[in-house]
Parts: sequence; structure tokens; C-alpha cells
Amino acid sequence: MKTFSFNLKTTGTVKAALGRNMENVPAQFPELFRSVDKVCLVTGSDAPPSLRARALALFPEGARPHAYFWLPPSEKAKTLEQAGRLCSFLFGEGFSRGSLLIAAGGGAVTDLAGFAASVYMRGIRWVSAPTTFLAQIDAGLGGKTAVNLAGAKNIVGTFHQPALAVCDTAFLDSLPHAELRSGAGELVKYAMIGPGDLFRTVKKNLSKVLAGDRAALTSCVSACAAYKLKLVARDERDERGVREALNFGHTAGHAFEAMSAGRLPHGEAVARGLRFALIASRGAGILSKKDHDAMDALVGALRLKPALVRRDFRHFLSLVSRDKKARGANNRFVLAAGPGRLCPAEDLDAALLKKAFEGALK
Repeated sequence: MKTFSFNLKTTGTVKAALGRNMENVPAQFPELFRSVDKVCLVTGSDAPPSLRARALALFPEGARPHAYFWLPPSEKAKTLEQAGRLCSFLFGEGFSRGSLLIAAGGGAVTDLAGFAASVYMRGIRWVSAPTTFLAQIDAGLGGKTAVNLAGAKNIVGTFHQPALAVCDTAFLDSLPHAELRSGAGELVKYAMIGPGDLFRTVKKNLSKVLAGDRAALTSCVSACAAYKLKLVARDERDERGVREALNFGHTAGHAFEAMSAGRLPHGEAVARGLRFALIASRGAGILSKKDHDAMDALVGALRLKPALVRRDFRHFLSLVSRDKKARGANNRFVLAAGPGRLCPAEDLDAALLKKAFEGALK
């Protein structure tokens, strides 16, 4: 098990544990669990028995029984209604500001539970235990919590860091190939935005990750999670532009996801968003053909299935203009000048956007 601690200006010390087949996390971090009066384990109603068993191995009940709260599957969990249900449950069970939430699930579970933890009694502590590949390298880390609104992703949210993030790659053993491919969309993003050693780690392990190789998955989770946590430590609330790199591919990706009516998994939508950003970067004259081809080859290695997305460019423009990262511009994207070299761009012209839109959805 690897452990990380980093100090945040507004939050204090945040900790993370990365490893495989970890046991009894409370014994490893007694200072966090010692003073807790009640614990609630939050997970998805579709969680298989193996996930629940692994979660209980990480967080055994001992003398303090858990309360359990089940969320609807996937993005259906990320609504204000579900956040209200969870808060009402906590209140009915007598949870106080000294209580603890543990979120064990994919990004939808950690997003929703973290959001509820941030608003219940104006904030209680929570632990993020992401169980999918995508969540372990991205969604379950960093302290951004949110729910969706009116079909738009993550519109209502807060910054509320988990007191502890626990990434146990044993959760990934039973994931189907589609889940690994979806998570690999975020993995490719890290290769594009990070330093050279991260690019090389991802490129070396990508095919093994897609095949479910345990060592490759653990290597990539450790590398990506450590890199993201470093960015978060430098820019906790996304105010200095450091964290904006993590949005690479996401503005278009979120739009594609919304336009698919739930048929396009988040990671695959991000992969399409990466391709959109690369085409736009090339068209804007800031990305060389050599770098474009090298970066796009990583997206190609994912062997994406045809995108089940309506080819409605006007709807796409409407969605990106409403994206929370637009900052009042008609559109705002993170573009690439090369691996690890990113730059924001606003108000790109419609002809360039349409070319990128069509190319990303081929």
C-alpha cells in the first residue's frame, strides 16, 4: 500500500491510500476513525456481492455497526432528489457533524455522496473509495462533488475534499471489458496532459489495461492518481488554472454524453472529446501533425465502437455554451500544443468546431 498526504490551504491535510487487496483501513488511519460516532456506507443498488465484500474488508464494522444507503444505478444517482434522500436518511438515523460517510462505487456514487456530505449539517467528513477504473484514476479523487441538472453534467456542486481516498485495484478484477475501455478514456487523457514519464507509462500499459492485466491496472491507477492529487494540491478550487488541464476533452465529451441520452459511457465520451480537442488544436494551428498523430493513436488504440450520438451540431453548440467552464464565452475549450502542453481557447469559430465535431464522431 502506498500512502500520500498533501496539505490544502482551505481543507488541511488530505490523505490517500493506493494498493491492492488492502484490509482494515480504519486500523491504518486511526486518527480519522477514532472519534467517529456513526458510519454510513453508500453504494449503488446494482453493486455485486463481490464489491460489497471488498468494501467490508476495507471498512469492517467492528464495534461500530454501519448504516447502509443504496443509490440508483449510474447517473440516475446524481440528482438533487437523491442527495435529499440521503440527507433525510442521515438525519433520521441520528447522524451528527461527528459522523462519517464512506462512498464505495463509481464516479456517480462518489460525486453524489461527496455532495451530500458537503451540505449535510454544513459539512461532515467522508471517505472516497472508488471501485471502477475511471473513478480510481479521476472521478473519485480531487474533491469536486456534484449532481446533474436539466440534462447537463455536474451543474450543482461543491468543493469538499474527502478526508481519505482509498483506491484498491482488487475492485477492478470483475469489471467487464466495456468498463475498462470506458475508464481508459480518462487514462489516455492523463497521458496527453501529464509529463513524459506518465505518457510513457500509459502507452506501455494501455493494451494490457484493456485486457484486464492486474499489474498494468495497478501501475496506471497509482501513476494517474498521484499526478491528479499533485495538481489538486496546487489548485484545490480550480482557481489558478492548474486544474483546468484535467478538463481536456471534457467540454465536448460532456456534450456528447448528454446527446447520447445515456447510451455513451462517460469514459468513451471523454475519448471522443479528446479526439475533438486534437482536431480543433490541429485546425487552430497550434498542434503539429506529428504530435497530433502520436496523441490520436492512443485514442485509436481504444477501438471505440460507433458513437450512439445524434449528429445535431446546433444542439452541441448549445450544450458547450452552457458548460460551467465556459465562463461567459460562447465556448471555451482546453486545446493542446503537444503532449503535456495545454492552453485554453475561447470563442472558436463554428466552422472549426463543426470539423472537430464531425471528426470526433466518425
